[in-house]
Amino acid sequence: MKTQKIILVGIATGLFASWLKSLSEPPLEKLGLKYFPATEEELNLKGADLINHPENMPPAVLAKKNYQFFKSKPLSDKEAIKFLPFIHYTLGIAIGISYIFARNKDKKVAILGGIPAGAVIFAATHGSIIPALGLQDNLRKMPKSWWVWEFGSHLLFGFFVEQSTKIFKKII
Repeated sequence: MKTQKIILVGIATGLFASWLKSLSEPPLEKLGLKYFPATEEELNLKGADLINHPENMPPAVLAKKNYQFFKSKPLSDKEAIKFLPFIHYTLGIAIGISYIFARNKDKKVAILGGIPAGAVIFAATHGSIIPALGLQDNLRKMPKSWWVWEFGSHLLFGFFVEQSTKIFKKII
């Protein structure tokens, strides 16, 4: 595949997979909380509760930190929540493009329908960089319910990226 097509397919798959991932997260969080109830203290951790504490999600924390740095004043929780989709979809596009480049070099990236790639994406983001940047609390502190929805949605994201790649390669 030529570079221009890789980028276009990556943009399309990243957007589409991010959208599907965002739809899967609330039901997965509810499922996780049903089988692994969390304490209020756990749900107040950065990144632990998408449904009731979106202001604590990593993109909102990132928006607050950057706004404070550049404007020298705090960004309200309500305003920070507005940044969630922009940051989420931008990262999804970047990951989608990276996935297509990697897949183009080595087809093994697509094994098992992209699900292992979703695990790698989780490890590279929520499993390491995001906590290291202070955008999410330490993995050891996160409630078990978080693992269901956050790790589960990343496995699905990998699957969605791979499956949508097959479609978008044909139409782009």
